Amino acid sequence: MSAGWEASLPWAVRFAGLAGVLLLAAAGTVLWRRWALRRGILDLPVARSSHAEPVPRGAGVAMASAMLLGLALLGEDSDRRAGVLASIALAAMLGLMDDLRPLPVARKLAGQGLAALPLALAFPLPAALLPFDLHPGLAVLGSLGLGVLFMNTWNFMDGINGIAAGAASAVALAGLGAAALGLAAPGLLAGVLLAACLGFLPFNAPRARVFMGDCGSHALGIALTALLLQSRTPAEAGLLLAAVAPFLVDVLGTLVQRARDREPLGTAHRRHLYQRLVRSGYSHASVAAAYAAWMAGNGLVVAMIEAGTGQGIAAAIGVGLLTLLAWAWLSSWTGRRLAGQGGG
Repeated sequence: MSAGWEASLPWAVRFAGLAGVLLLAAAGTVLWRRWALRRGILDLPVARSSHAEPVPRGAGVAMASAMLLGLALLGEDSDRRAGVLASIALAAMLGLMDDLRPLPVARKLAGQGLAALPLALAFPLPAALLPFDLHPGLAVLGSLGLGVLFMNTWNFMDGINGIAAGAASAVALAGLGAAALGLAAPGLLAGVLLAACLGFLPFNAPRARVFMGDCGSHALGIALTALLLQSRTPAEAGLLLAAVAPFLVDVLGTLVQRARDREPLGTAHRRHLYQRLVRSGYSHASVAAAYAAWMAGNGLVVAMIEAGTGQGIAAAIGVGLLTLLAWAWLSSWTGRRLAGQGGG
């Protein structure tokens, strides 16, 4: 997909197009903020919130629109491109519906499956992600499951200023780094994703004037799924999985902790590592930047090892295990620190 989309475009056109995506995301965010303030579409602070004042939500519609337009104009027509565009659009619309009027959990989960379906049909789970052949129907289900997982991961982790867009930017940067090293096709999707996030970030960090809402987190999650599913080699898939590992480990590890402690899993909480770090006294900006650096570093380390030694898969496994150990240690450390502060 990636190489075919941009094979006929001069570099000047590609860069101009990505600059247009960035500017469109920024301008759209400004316009959405003004409209949301007039219409009272605000995220009101509650006990578990990391913000103290009402903030306009749903501004992820600007990022999603910029990504869709960029991919539509810069890419060459294909069924696979249509699947990516359809899933990003459906994911963003589902998220926007939830931003405007919260949906029941079961209906939202069903909507996520529907949103991921066009992408799953266009990109059944590739051989690059598996050491064995998979039945075509199971491959589609695997891709659909990844889409739902990534949408929820970015949704759950979008709780402090700049973290979700910063993390998506870091993964896109790792993908572009792999392309620069010759390990992946030149990444139109990674470039468009990075440009859209950079257009949005100044309005969300270090001080949040808007929140992306579920519209943005769903669109980012499905775009990152597409980035992973278009991998051509195990090493390319491995470096992208290494890059997203801090988010995936935080979400799945926290879920295990809550299940172990017999907490109702459907209730709101503040047990993610990033939330504990903020409650421990670290700023939103420092925590979001740390996650972005962690994720970009993971991916780029795997890319450099693969380029130098051809041991990218082993490097990805090692980086994943180190991520898990680091998360477990930091979770324990912040837990002790919060207990000492009386924060629980």
